[in-house]
Amino acid sequence: MIEQDLLEPSRLYKLELKQTHHERVCDYFERLTQKAGTDVGANKSTCDRYYAKKDTLKKLQDKLGNMVWLAILFGILCLVIVGIFLFIYVYKPRKKRIQAEIEKLEKEIAKLNEEAWAQMSSLNELFSDDIPAKLFQESCPLIKMDRNFDIKKYEMLTKKYGMWSSSMENRSVLNLQTGSILGNPFVFFKDKVMNMRPFTYVGTRVVTYTRVVRTKDGSYTTTVTETLRATVTKPKPEYSNETYLVYGNQAAPHLTFTRGPSQMRGMDDEKKREKYVRHHEDDLRKLAQKQMSKGGNYTPLGNPLFELSFGGLDRNNEVEYRLLFTPLAQKAMIDLLFSNEGFGDDFYMKKDKCINIIESEHMRGRSIFMDIVDFRGFDYEKVKDQFIEFCDYYFKAVFFDFAPLLSIPLYQQMKADEYIFGDSIKSQMTPFEHEMMTNRYNPEDFADPDSCTDIIYHTKFEGQKNGADQVHVIASSFRREEHVDMVPVIAGNGRSYMVPVTWYEYIPVTGEGEIQTANVGGDELSFRGIDNQNTIYIRGLIALKSGLNVDINNLKSLMAKKEN
Repeated sequence: MIEQDLLEPSRLYKLELKQTHHERVCDYFERLTQKAGTDVGANKSTCDRYYAKKDTLKKLQDKLGNMVWLAILFGILCLVIVGIFLFIYVYKPRKKRIQAEIEKLEKEIAKLNEEAWAQMSSLNELFSDDIPAKLFQESCPLIKMDRNFDIKKYEMLTKKYGMWSSSMENRSVLNLQTGSILGNPFVFFKDKVMNMRPFTYVGTRVVTYTRVVRTKDGSYTTTVTETLRATVTKPKPEYSNETYLVYGNQAAPHLTFTRGPSQMRGMDDEKKREKYVRHHEDDLRKLAQKQMSKGGNYTPLGNPLFELSFGGLDRNNEVEYRLLFTPLAQKAMIDLLFSNEGFGDDFYMKKDKCINIIESEHMRGRSIFMDIVDFRGFDYEKVKDQFIEFCDYYFKAVFFDFAPLLSIPLYQQMKADEYIFGDSIKSQMTPFEHEMMTNRYNPEDFADPDSCTDIIYHTKFEGQKNGADQVHVIASSFRREEHVDMVPVIAGNGRSYMVPVTWYEYIPVTGEGEIQTANVGGDELSFRGIDNQNTIYIRGLIALKSGLNVDINNLKSLMAKKEN
């Protein structure tokens, strides 16, 4: 692969990368299997017996359930004496026999499951959560994947390119993946985000009143029962996860713009696209006139298909925008937006001077970050299928998040200048990694005792001691207080009744604590071989609560020996 290939990401993925990466993943899994010495045939035999007995167990459980209903039915339809006879001499013995068979099967199934896990143990131990990134880099070597967020790269992104240096108040980093494209740094973030949203509480009240009904034969009084419904809307915290890409590049350093999926999204037919452009091309001219009257400088490009499908109409610098989106870049972007190979026009892009942010809908639907436990299992064939499927998805999802950036030639021509590290940061790890490690703890470790919601963690580096970062943890969440509002509602008789609505006020609370973090290197398997029950480990990084008796420097030495 050469650098020029990346300028047509959709075509490159279709003709080369998709298949070669799949083959690489399959080959890697086979090598893991050989290294682990997994007896695939023996595991298949064990799993076949396991699933067969599970099917038998299900049939017996269904049979037992049907017997219960039959016994009830006989009890209803038969004479009392006959029912008692059937219950004692037919139903009860059969139930006892089936229950004994079920208990025997459950023990056999548990034993087979244990046997299958033992057969897979050596392979399960070889899995690590950085495997998909390693395989990605092997398939696309121009995109470098880092193991950790290098502190120099962090300073470069924050001080040279203008990225934020820590998480905002309402979000906290759950995971991240850093790297570079031709020296230009990037970070994939997975954040936990809290937003206050309006939530509607509902209350009801049953009222009874009389109503006079008139007919041709006269009138009569009837009693009416009506359920009245009232609502109260109050703010309530909602938590969600967001995965997005941040990329630093000095090309067009003053340019800002945003774009999102367009109205042309999904228009696979070229004639439909041409028709849409004809109907809306004049909108671009009107927008230019409107901007000009307000002192703006928006000038439409000579490619209305690109303007209408890509957007970026809020750009602030026409000269730099044209430097970025040359005719070659426009063509590549259009191909990407209407390609069937990737995810099409599903991404949002924001350029803020030297920082570019890409957020895609496919990343919202399925995260690229997996825990090691998601790879492991007792059934070799299922583990293999899940491993290959996820690594293939990882490559596609990550590659097509990069694709909008790769489609711009200037971004590949603009290689990062050498950055002189100022050594102003004294921590081993970045603030984002401190947050990532803290998010691995249980909520009760740091939350306020009255907390009843999820938690947003923030951290503060307080210095180094004994080879570790000393980190102060702040856990922000909410407690709630119950309130009742009386809401007037008019019933069918025209009268107003007060309906009680119970709602909850969410009040911010804060918990605090201390942790120690360090970069000790090594891998998951080596780490598990050391006595470290109270230590969290992620790709060479560790975290432990202050007060635990762990010698960080000794742990680093042990991990270094295991690596060698």
